[in-house]
Amino acid sequence: MNVLVVPMFALSRMSGPWSRAQAIAGAFERAGHHVALGVAEDGNCVSPCVSDTCQLPAPSPLGLPRAISSRTFPVAEKLGIAGRKPVSSFEEVLWLTGALAYGYERASVEAICEIAADRRIDAIYSEYNLPAIIAARALGVPVFGSFSFTTQVSYASDIGKAGGVRKLVGELGLPSIVSSLELFDWLDVRFVPSSYELEPIERKGVEFVGFLREPPKLEGTERDCILVYLGAGSVPQGRVERVVVDVLGGCGCDVYVAGCGEERSEGSVHFAPRFDFAELLPQARCFVHHGGQNSTMDAIANAVPQVIVPGRVFERIYNAESVQGAGAGLKLDSFDANVLKGACQRVMVEEAFSESAAKLHRSLASGGGAARIVSVVEIRLAREV
Repeated sequence: MNVLVVPMFALSRMSGPWSRAQAIAGAFERAGHHVALGVAEDGNCVSPCVSDTCQLPAPSPLGLPRAISSRTFPVAEKLGIAGRKPVSSFEEVLWLTGALAYGYERASVEAICEIAADRRIDAIYSEYNLPAIIAARALGVPVFGSFSFTTQVSYASDIGKAGGVRKLVGELGLPSIVSSLELFDWLDVRFVPSSYELEPIERKGVEFVGFLREPPKLEGTERDCILVYLGAGSVPQGRVERVVVDVLGGCGCDVYVAGCGEERSEGSVHFAPRFDFAELLPQARCFVHHGGQNSTMDAIANAVPQVIVPGRVFERIYNAESVQGAGAGLKLDSFDANVLKGACQRVMVEEAFSESAAKLHRSLASGGGAARIVSVVEIRLAREV
């Protein structure tokens, strides 16, 4: 089977779609299938896990010329300006990244169609990439993809921003849509890399697969550090660093703060652009983060209690509320020093948080991951032969 895996692209730090696409592409290749992996010059597509990569267009934020957006948006992220604007739906995220712009959509669909024809693609997997879904339907190729509770039209949408997609779909003679999120209804199977407990989706054609990668074994490692990663935009990085030193600097264990401009330490608080969280999470007593999907799942994979500061982004707010509802962490409405200190103390001291985190770990570990995605796709295609 020849499979094309296409992640969502964006000219900002957005490691989630790329890392998930890598996990899925790797699983298909290990199962003996040929995998072509879509890449773009967006700064996120690094070290592809398969040899066959296909160059695709990258969207420009708000559909602006690249020369303008490439200078403006990194500055906005660094200053935290982007985080001050509420983001209410995934449709708005797509619009902000430029992924709903007519020119980008059309160029991307045409490129994917050429790749599919050249490589005789049997199935396309969309990691939240809308042009991949449109191209598959235009070609009549089976299409599968990732899905979540917050990408449902019924959860939140912004149809005023989907005009370019509606125009393209009409030009291609495909079924009309109102919201761009309706394209997820075109997927033959929608895979949710989570659990029903965290994302209670009541729809047919949905498969909950838990962790995409094999989670680490929960062993008796001593937990003796705190991790902090607030992502881009939600809280200015300078404020993150000052508050963490004041609040957590005297907590009696090492604190690692990722997302900083340079490596340095202030006492027991260590700063760096990035740390190897795969190594540190098994040792963590608490993970303070922004509520991104990858950070949330990585914490659960290691049964680490979470303190989540989601800012004003819909998906992060949903993740924070889900984790808090499951008893595995706390959601903070602001990055207040006293509140942060109290929340970290609670999740590290009260055993109920660790127990709930371990329970979530067991639930998601039983989902089958990327290997289950491959199995379901294989069975679905075998029925159509």
